[in-house]
Amino acid sequence: MKKLIGAIFICLIYGCASSPATWEGMSERDIADWKAIGFDAAKAQKWSKSGFNAEQSQQWTQASFNVESAAEWSKEKFNPEEAGTWKQSGFELEDAIEDRAKGLTPVKMDN
Repeated sequence: MKKLIGAIFICLIYGCASSPATWEGMSERDIADWKAIGFDAAKAQKWSKSGFNAEQSQQWTQASFNVESAAEWSKEKFNPEEAGTWKQSGFELEDAIEDRAKGLTPVKMDN
């Protein structure tokens, strides 16, 4: 019986620790904005904690960036469209920074 109670307790603790993200800390308007672009609470919280609002997150996502790479490119003052063009042209961030500083722009590739 003690083993059963111990197993239930462990499952309860694990379940609480792995509960899904919530919309906590967001206004109703923010939640509506995130839901309108198809983000769930976990994804919205991740992007929000990285400094992006719903509109910005949607733009970066449409440009094929995940939250980590969007944060890196954004930190270097690239907007989603500009970063997407560099990335689609085969540039890594460091090369894009260097070439942009020289006044160069990537050739936009048509897919």
